Amino acid sequence: MFIINVLQIIQDSVENLFRKYLPMMRGLARSILKDFHLSEDAVQEALVKLYRYSDKIDNIDSKATKNYVYTVIRNEAISIKRKEERRNLFETDVQFSEETALNNIEGQLDIEEFRNKYGFSIEVSDMLDHLSLTDKDILTYKYSFGYSFKEISKMMDMSRDAVYKRHKRALDKLRSILEEADEK
Repeated sequence: MFIINVLQIIQDSVENLFRKYLPMMRGLARSILKDFHLSEDAVQEALVKLYRYSDKIDNIDSKATKNYVYTVIRNEAISIKRKEERRNLFETDVQFSEETALNNIEGQLDIEEFRNKYGFSIEVSDMLDHLSLTDKDILTYKYSFGYSFKEISKMMDMSRDAVYKRHKRALDKLRSILEEADEK
């Protein structure tokens, strides 16, 4: 019976906390996210966190509690905003019509179409054929479309370091192919 009473007291204090600070939480989330639905998501996530850590709250009316609630909702809204920015960046980077025009039916880069559009010679196209499809894509994204390694890593779902290393290895391989061709 004692445990049930304690749980009821905790639930009542959390409900009072929610009622008291909900308008402030919604306003702060909307000011950060500028979107009603995302701000409601932030408020919901913050409420869950506040409920989970309700044992840290002694006095609902204290300045420390207000600061704690403010910090939780602010951090949650910023977290959601960052996720949305990453998602939006990825969606806009992937959907360039110029880029997709160079892809074949399987979605892979069509070297022939690329050569026709950018004027690569047959020799350069033959050298590119020695590379894997992933390495060709990385070089094309980097030098034809001007993407950064970070942007390429998001589009190809690879780490930035992996893209950088593959880029370096592809250039080294092309360099060795050129050196072999010069020796002949």
